[in-house]
This record gives sequence, structure tokens and C-alpha cells, in this order.
Amino acid sequence: MNLVGKIFAFLVLAMSLVFMAFAVAVYGTHKNWRDVVENPNTGLKAKIVAEQAKIKEQEEQIDVLKKQIVEGDAEKRTVLAKLESYRTTKDTELANIQAQQLELQQTNQATVAAMTAGQSNLDKMTKEVEVLRKEIREAQAERDKSFDQVVKLTDQVHQVTNEITRLKEREGQLAQQLAATRMILSKRGISAAETDVPPPLRGKVLAVSTSDLLELSLGADDGIRAGNTLEVFRGNSYLGRVQVVKTESNRAVAKILPDFKKGAIQKGDDVATQLKVG
Repeated sequence: MNLVGKIFAFLVLAMSLVFMAFAVAVYGTHKNWRDVVENPNTGLKAKIVAEQAKIKEQEEQIDVLKKQIVEGDAEKRTVLAKLESYRTTKDTELANIQAQQLELQQTNQATVAAMTAGQSNLDKMTKEVEVLRKEIREAQAERDKSFDQVVKLTDQVHQVTNEITRLKEREGQLAQQLAATRMILSKRGISAAETDVPPPLRGKVLAVSTSDLLELSLGADDGIRAGNTLEVFRGNSYLGRVQVVKTESNRAVAKILPDFKKGAIQKGDDVATQLKVG
């Protein structure tokens, strides 16, 4: 091989190393945005559906309250009209009785007994009027309370509507980021299916249950997904393999695979996606 051939071979090797470094860097920083958006438990779509259900429920409550207020107002207006008519009638009767009382006092002392009866009737009607006024005040207070509740629920609906708008905007941003990430992966020659393979990681066993379940310090934010397997060791001693069954942002639950168990796993043991982790 002449000098030119050696130079081209060296350049090909150098460019291969550079592209491999780029691919590893992109793979290490990849995040599954589809899971963030479409996860049935914690995804943005699930949150939007839950918020829309809350809004629908609150709108139904508002409709019921509005209907009750309308019915209550109609009933109150009817009662108020009847009470006002009754009070007018009683006021007229009271005025007539008072006139009759004055006339009787001026004309004949013999009508004192009748005046006493009229006064008693007047006191009774006055008490009835006070009772009616109290009922009117209570009805007005109840109406004001219902109105305040409608205003409060309306404010809550506006807040939830604003939150849904914000979540939809965030969903659009994440969808754009997901598309951009897929485009970058495609340009780098990396398949989106490869995201199921966990990156090289090392963590700790946080807890061990009696049912061969472990709590790990690695989670979804680290790239761990349900179904991934990790190796467990203590120092230079290999203890076995576990499989992830549930993940959270910074935690994961895994079960011990009996076929790979080589020793008792304890809290504080090391876990890794690969045995050779720096």
C-alpha cells in the first residue's frame, strides 16, 4: 500500500470514530417523548382527558345550580308577590282598624272591648308581617349564597380551561420535539425501536421485599423501562439478574429471575445494565 492509500485508510478510520461518538452521544441523551405524551397513566393526553372530565362534571353542576336558581327565583318571586299582597291587605286592614278604633274612642266608650279585640288582632298581624319579612330576608340570603357558588364554579371552569389550553400547547411542543428527535435519529442511522434498550447505567438496591421484589435507584428519567433486565452484584460477587416490572421518574421495581440467582440480594447492593460499567 502506497502513502496515499495509507492516508485515506487513516482518514476513513478517523471519520468512523467521529460518527460513532456522535451516535453514542445522541443515543445517550435520547428521551422517549412518545411515552411522555401518550402514556395512559402519566402522559399529557391522559391529563387532558382527566381535566376535560372535571370540566364536564363542573359544567353539569353549574347547569344544575343554574336550574335550581331559576326555579328558586321563580318560586321566591311568587312567594314575595303573595306576601306583598298579603301585607298590603293586612296594612289596609290595620289602617281601617286604627280608624275604627279612633272613631270608637271618640264616639262611645262602650266599644272599648271591641277596640281591645282589634288591638289584639293588630298585634297578631304585626307578628305575621315580621315573620314574613324574616322569610323574605332568608330567601334573599339563600339566593345570594347560590349566586356566589355559581361564580366560584365559573372561576374554576375558567382555570381548568386555561390549564387545558396550556397542556395542549405543551403537547404540540412535545410532538414537534418528538418529530425532530426522530429526524435526528433517522439521520444518524438509529432506529426508534432501539430506545427499549437501556443505556449503560449503575445504581443501588434501595429495598428488598419478601416476595423477591426490589426497589432500585434507577427510573424512567434514566432510560429504564418495564421489561429491561439488570445485573446485581456486590463487589466482585455476582448475585443474579432482575427484570424491571414498574418504573417511576427516579425509582423502579424489579423482580428477581430465579434462573439467574447466585446469592442473597440485600439493600445497598449494586445494579447495572451491563456488568462492565465505568
